[in-house]
Amino acid sequence: MSKEREKVTCKTELEFITEVAEDCVANLKDKDREYLIKNPYAIDYHFSYCLYIRNHYIHNRDFSEVNFWAEPDHLSSEIIRTVFAKLIPEYDYDNAFVEHLFDDKRFIQLRQEYKNIYDEYPAALVEEYKAQISLEPVTPLSELRSAEEIDIDKELEIHKRNHEKNRELAEKLLRVLAEKVWRIDNLKSIAEESGIDFDNLTPKIEELQKILFEDREFIPIEVCLLPYKKAIGQKRYIEYRRRLSKLLDEHPRLMEKLDLSYFNDRVLAKVVLKYRWPLGLLPQYQDDEVMVKYSLSHSGEAIEHASKRFQTDREWVKFAIEHSADGTIMYLDCMKPYRKDKELVYLACKVARWNFVYVDKSYRDDFELAKLCMEQIGDPNTIYDYMSARLRGNKELAMLDLQEDFPHTEYYSSKLKNDDEIAAELYRLHGADSWAWYHMSKRLKKKYQIEN
Repeated sequence: MSKEREKVTCKTELEFITEVAEDCVANLKDKDREYLIKNPYAIDYHFSYCLYIRNHYIHNRDFSEVNFWAEPDHLSSEIIRTVFAKLIPEYDYDNAFVEHLFDDKRFIQLRQEYKNIYDEYPAALVEEYKAQISLEPVTPLSELRSAEEIDIDKELEIHKRNHEKNRELAEKLLRVLAEKVWRIDNLKSIAEESGIDFDNLTPKIEELQKILFEDREFIPIEVCLLPYKKAIGQKRYIEYRRRLSKLLDEHPRLMEKLDLSYFNDRVLAKVVLKYRWPLGLLPQYQDDEVMVKYSLSHSGEAIEHASKRFQTDREWVKFAIEHSADGTIMYLDCMKPYRKDKELVYLACKVARWNFVYVDKSYRDDFELAKLCMEQIGDPNTIYDYMSARLRGNKELAMLDLQEDFPHTEYYSSKLKNDDEIAAELYRLHGADSWAWYHMSKRLKKKYQIEN
C-alpha cells in the first residue's frame, strides 16, 4: 500500500518557498553551507541540490488544494534562490538587479577571486550599486495573465526597460569588480621588478579583458606572465600555473581562447589532454609518446589527433580502444583499417556497444558479438535494428532487449511479435501500459487486454 502524500497547506507560493528554504538551511552541513555561499550560481544546482529539493519537498507532496503554480522546476529554482538569500547578506531575493547579477557566471567567478584577495566578499560593492538602481513600477510577470484592465504590451515594455537598466548597471559593477581583482598596478610592479617591459604585456592583458567582457569567461590576469618563466621566478610561475590549471580543469574549453604557446608547459598541457579534442590543437605533442599515451589513457578517441605512426600501430590502437568507454571509437576515419579485425571489433563492442554500428557489415550476423552488445543493459543506444534479419528473429537476443527500460519491439521479427514467451516476459517486466505492446501481434494484445 503506497504511503499517502502530505498535503501542502501553505496559502501562498512565497510561504511554501520560505518554509522549505528554512528547513534546507537548518539541515545544511557546515561544508555544504560554505560551498553554497562560495558558489551561489543557481543553474549549476538544477540536477544536484535542486533535484534533492524536488524529491524531498515537492514530488512527495500533495499540492491539490493550493492556489499557486506548483511546477517542480519552478519551485526548486525559487527555493535555491531563497536559500542563497538566507546564507548571503547581499543576496536580496526580491531585488531584480541582485538576481541579474548572481545569474551572471562572471560575477560568481570575480566574487570568488575578490574573496581570495581581500578575504571578504564584495558585499559593500553590491549594496552600493543596488542603491543606484531606479526602476519603473510594473506588474510582476507572474500576475500579468490574471490581471484585468492592464495593457500587457505596455507592461512588457516596462519589464524590458527595467531589465536593460539592471543589465547596464550590473555590467558597470562587473568592470569595477574586475579592476579590483585584476590589480593592474600590482601586475605592473611585478613586471618592473622582474625586468619585463610592461608594454609587451598590454596586448595579453587586453586579450584577457576581452575574453571576460565579450566571451563572458574569466581568466586570472597573472597568466600573461607565464611566458616569462625565468624572469618571474619559480615560485610565482608555479603559483600562476596552478591557478590557470585549476580553472582549465573546471573549464577546459577556455584553452581555445588562450594563446596556445601557454601549453608548451607540459603540466598545463596535461590538464587539457585529459579530453579528446585538445591533442588536435597541440601539434607539439601529437608525436610525443608520453603525452599521446597520457591523452589516450583518458580518452581513447584522441587517437584521431595523434600522428600517423600511432594510428597505424595495432598495439597503440588497441590501447586507445581499451580507453574509449565514453565514445564510439570505430566511428573515426582512422579506425577504418581495423573494422574487420575480430579481436579489436570484439574489444570495441565490449567497451561500448554502439561500435557495432560502425564495424564491418559482415558482423551484423555474428550472434556472439550481438549477444555481447545486447548484454550491456542500460545503454540507451540500441543495436537491434542493425543486426541481420536472422538475429532480429533470435529469441535469446529479444529476451535481453526486454530487460531494457524501453524494449525495441518494433525491430523484432514477425514471429517474435507473436511469441507467447516474449509477450509473457514483456508483461512481467513492463506491465500492460508499455508502448512496446503497440508492435506486438493483435492476438497477444487481445490476450493481455492491451488497449490500442
